[in-house]
Amino acid sequence: MASTNFSLAAAVLISGLLILGMSAEPSEAVCTLMCAQGTYITCASSPGQNFTGCSCGGQCAPPGCAGCVVHLAGGSTLRG
Repeated sequence: MASTNFSLAAAVLISGLLILGMSAEPSEAVCTLMCAQGTYITCASSPGQNFTGCSCGGQCAPPGCAGCVVHLAGGSTLRG
């Protein structure tokens, strides 16, 4: 009985993640689903703005982002 409940819960969770991924831009889904809560990006070229994401490379940094910094939930930073 417990394995049936677990399987059903896993199926519902996966379905929800798929729906979230399809409703957002592909890059947005990739950059937000894998990030820890509280993680964001700032760009020196856009002072005062915070962007969703957890990586300065690839699709996660906004277009034209110069001086990319990832701010982790614990307060530390990673320069990109």
